[in-house]
Amino acid sequence: MTMLLNYNRFSSMFNFNKFVMICFLALGFSSCTVSRFSNKKSSENLIMKVSEDETFIASVGNNQPLARGVKSRGLITASMLMQAASVGSEALKKFIDNEKKKYIAEYSEGIYNLYFYSHLSENNTWDPEGLQLKDFTFVRTFKTKSGKIDTAFKITFMLDTANAFEIYNNAVFKLKLKDIQINYAKAKVPTKHWYMPWTYLQKQRNDKLDMDIEIDFNTTYNTEQGVIHHDIELGKFYFLIRDAPLDKKDPNYQSYYDSLVNESVDGCSFIVPRSFGHYFNGSEYKPCYSQGKYNITIKVTESGKEKYIDKLIMDNSSIAIDAITEQVKK
Repeated sequence: MTMLLNYNRFSSMFNFNKFVMICFLALGFSSCTVSRFSNKKSSENLIMKVSEDETFIASVGNNQPLARGVKSRGLITASMLMQAASVGSEALKKFIDNEKKKYIAEYSEGIYNLYFYSHLSENNTWDPEGLQLKDFTFVRTFKTKSGKIDTAFKITFMLDTANAFEIYNNAVFKLKLKDIQINYAKAKVPTKHWYMPWTYLQKQRNDKLDMDIEIDFNTTYNTEQGVIHHDIELGKFYFLIRDAPLDKKDPNYQSYYDSLVNESVDGCSFIVPRSFGHYFNGSEYKPCYSQGKYNITIKVTESGKEKYIDKLIMDNSSIAIDAITEQVKK
C-alpha cells in the first residue's frame, strides 16, 4: 500500500513537472517579449490645454458610442506555475490576474472651469454667439532611463465645423481629430524575437496598440427660476484606435496615422447652457446670461495585442491550476 501511495505521488509530481515543462517551452523568457516601445510609465505626467478663438466658428458662417469589450491579455510563465504547490491555487490565480492587468493601462485627466463663450449674453440660456472653443489637446509624458522627459502620447481634437448650422439651429456640436502622435505605450505590448519562434505566429500584431478614448463634456448652471443643475453631462464622445503601429520603421506607420487626421469622432454634445445672472452697465444691474462654464475630461484605455499561445494558456490558467493542485494533493 505504501509503495502504491508513493507511486501515485511520484506520478502526480511527474505530471505537474511535465505540464510546467510544456508551458516553459511555449512561453519561456516571456518577459523578454515586451515591446521596447511599451511599458513607459516612469514619472508619468498628464496635461490638457484648450485653444480658444471666437472667430474660428464665426468665420465659417452661421453655420453612437461603441461598446468596448475587454479581452484577456498577458503572459503566464513556468515560474508562475511552479508556485502552485507552495503558495496555493487561489494565490496563483490572483498573481496571474495581476499579470493580465499589466497589458491594460488606464489613465485620465480633465480641465475645468473653462468658458465656452467669449462674452455674456442678454438673449437667452442657449445663445451660441461668441462660441470660442477651437480645439483641445491631451498629452502624456514620462521620464526616460536617462532622466529626460519624453512625449508618449499626444492627441488634439477640434470643433467640427463641417455643418456649422447644426450648432446654431440644434445647439449641438461634434468633434473631429486634428492631430495624433503615439510614440510609446503605457501598457505592455508584446513583440517578436527570433529566439522565440512562436512569437511569429501572428507577427502582424506585434508592436501594435489598441486605444479607446472617451471624452466627456460637463457643466453646472442655474436657471432664471433659481433651479441649479449640478454636474450635468452635455455629451460624450468616443474615438477608438485599433492596431496602431508603435515602431516608426513599420512601412505603414506614417500612412496609418495620416489616415486618422480629420476623422469624425463618434458622439455629440449640446453647447454649454449659460447661467442666469446680472451685470452692471455703469448705472444699474441688468439681467444677463453667463459665458457658460464647463469641464472636459478624457479617459484613455490602452491594451497590448494578444497572441494566440499566450491567450490560450492565460484563458485556461484557472482550469489548469485547479487540475495541477488536485494532482499534487493526491
